Amino acid sequence: MVALTGCSTVSGISDRLTGRNKQLFDGQVFRASVSFDKAAPADFVVRVQQAGKSVTGAREAGRFEATKHCITYFGNSTTIWQVGPDSPDTALVFDDDALVLTGRCAG
Repeated sequence: MVALTGCSTVSGISDRLTGRNKQLFDGQVFRASVSFDKAAPADFVVRVQQAGKSVTGAREAGRFEATKHCITYFGNSTTIWQVGPDSPDTALVFDDDALVLTGRCAG
């Protein structure tokens, strides 16, 4: 039994190091984060790092993070975007190579 547990642990570490079992967007892995005021979590900002790998993938990675955030705090995925994944290319905001999306969870 110990050997099986050890294999699982080694496999989990290997997955984290190699990126297996990570969500892919347009064939790429993106690091995305959501920032918000804990006292008022409805309004949020999503930053997707290395958006230059694939803007299409970065858009979807941002949508995914926002969806998780809204479900966690409000129980649904409805998002009202100021600048979102469906915004025209000319409206997108970049900070260095990070795509910055802003929105609000509909409660």
